[in-house]
Amino acid sequence: MTKMSQDVLILESDKEFADRLVHALHAVGSFSISVVPTLKEACLHLVQAPKDLAFVPINEGAKITRSLRAIQPDLRLILITPTADVEIPVTYSGRVQGVLIKPLLDVDLPVMMQEALAQPFYVRETAEVDFLHPGKTLDTAVLVSTLHQARLSHFVKAAVFAREHKLLAYWGDLNERECATVALHVGKGWSDTASLERLQFLHLPARAGNLLLYTCQTPPHFLLTLVALPESPVGELRRYAAALAARLGDVAGGHTPPTGQSFRFAVNGENVHGRVTYAIVWRPLEPMADALTEPLRQALLRLAGANGCVLNHIIIQPDLIHILVTCPPGRDANWVAALFKSGAEQTIQQEYGVVVSLWEAGFYATEATRPLSQAELDLFLEHNPILS
Repeated sequence: MTKMSQDVLILESDKEFADRLVHALHAVGSFSISVVPTLKEACLHLVQAPKDLAFVPINEGAKITRSLRAIQPDLRLILITPTADVEIPVTYSGRVQGVLIKPLLDVDLPVMMQEALAQPFYVRETAEVDFLHPGKTLDTAVLVSTLHQARLSHFVKAAVFAREHKLLAYWGDLNERECATVALHVGKGWSDTASLERLQFLHLPARAGNLLLYTCQTPPHFLLTLVALPESPVGELRRYAAALAARLGDVAGGHTPPTGQSFRFAVNGENVHGRVTYAIVWRPLEPMADALTEPLRQALLRLAGANGCVLNHIIIQPDLIHILVTCPPGRDANWVAALFKSGAEQTIQQEYGVVVSLWEAGFYATEATRPLSQAELDLFLEHNPILS
């Protein structure tokens, strides 16, 4: 095992488990360990001296991660959950370096510590030097625009463009920290291989299941990675990545990209491996507050990832929620609507500590290959054709 850092903070009110964790850490390596029962005491410890890693409980939500990172932005965090059944809010995605399930402490801790401490910590940079043109910087806005034109859908969750291990631009359902983690994972050791492409699997903490990473090189030192569902057809990923990499290479080389043109990742037929895509609409009981828009969007994305669905499109308006979702084989619109309506409501209730109902009864659903138009949504609002 590689040499590990020495300073670890444990925020845990359960003294019995805290003692078990301390014992397990000493069995893994040599650490200076501080144990505190409250967030206030944890913050005081960080003010006095920075730590290399902290274990934090899930029960107080994202408040803990925000408070500790406000004091020490580069603090690595491992989230503690009581059982494997506890659903981890999507707000943790990209913000923690591991998730430790209490009953699996002795099994998972050694590998988790090594991975969490060995991985470089992502720190956002304001500009990226263009090594092809000294004195200039790459226009990341143009890179993002080029990725946006690709119209990622179905199996591809995100596209990540990096210079070696350094994130330059990204687009898709993953957040910035997650895409930076992908770039770091892919870029690590890339120069050690003569291959111009690589296929890997990666599990991002606080997200369900593994993701497939298909990476190709755009000379001289750029890497494009498509982050996709494990069942994605590799041949289609390869063809799509080649076309997108060529565009991004032109942009990075200072060439003006084509405008008004887009290309879409597609597989042979919309119903791949028995999957069906539905456009589903439902209504809130009260107009949706702006503050709920992003938490709801993240909740829907997490529900999709945890249940084998692909969210191709999300529209959240004060008076309706509209999603275009590809569901697993054998699942119908009733299952999909129940999953996303009930699951999103429960997530919002847990996040904000409320028990109020959010949605009207019923929903509208139809098989579709693209989102409903605004005219169709207006018609839905006018006539409200709810299906129970």
